[in-house]
Amino acid sequence: MIDSSPPLLHYYGKLSRLPPQIPTPDQRNDLPDGIALVEEYCQLPLIDLSCLSSTNEKVRLACADAICRASSEWGFFQVVNHGISPELVRNMRREQVKLFQTPFEKKVTCGVLDNSYRWGTPTATSPKQLSWSEAFHIPISKVFEQAFYGEFSSLREVMVEFAAAMSKLARLLAGAWSNDIYKSVEHKVMANRKKERYSIAYFLCPSYDSLIGSCREPSIYRKFTFGEYRSQVQEDVKRTGRKMGLPRFLL
Repeated sequence: MIDSSPPLLHYYGKLSRLPPQIPTPDQRNDLPDGIALVEEYCQLPLIDLSCLSSTNEKVRLACADAICRASSEWGFFQVVNHGISPELVRNMRREQVKLFQTPFEKKVTCGVLDNSYRWGTPTATSPKQLSWSEAFHIPISKVFEQAFYGEFSSLREVMVEFAAAMSKLARLLAGAWSNDIYKSVEHKVMANRKKERYSIAYFLCPSYDSLIGSCREPSIYRKFTFGEYRSQVQEDVKRTGRKMGLPRFLL
């Protein structure tokens, strides 16, 4: 049987065998007096995006207000009636599974998608930094290029349609730079030993030379280009194993 999974266990070596940094259930009784671990499950805000197209101004404003509240209080929300067809999502998932089930050695060496294949966390220095994932990155500028996809030509057909739909949705949601009013949450996904998890992320980003400023004064951030931000994020990940983000640009 040909293995499509990256050799994460072998790659991490001793790091994966270090003692856990979070107490296990049988260790929780050993915590100092007054210290307790609290598990809390929260339901993320659910927003009906069809309301943004309503002919009723009050309905549109109420939807926009719900997005603002969710962004400032949570930094994350779920949407329904977003205009992305279930069939398109199914087609995207089919092509995604096909790509990730390609033998590992081939994914590493074939150069498909501009050698964007990555897995694990090469800079990890502790168990909490381990990423049990693999990913491909497809920039919008390359979506239409047939040669970019190599033998995965059917992926291109779906990506062209998917990118157009996601771009429309992203631009609908992207009307607000908030001067630190909206939260920027750290994205964490729990790994599961028994079942694979597939995610499709779409990032709406400005050009690298775009100057980022605040929507209001006084700004708590210095002005910077998106290219500077990206470079800083990559440097932080390489040096510390995690993203620092906007705090690097505080005045």
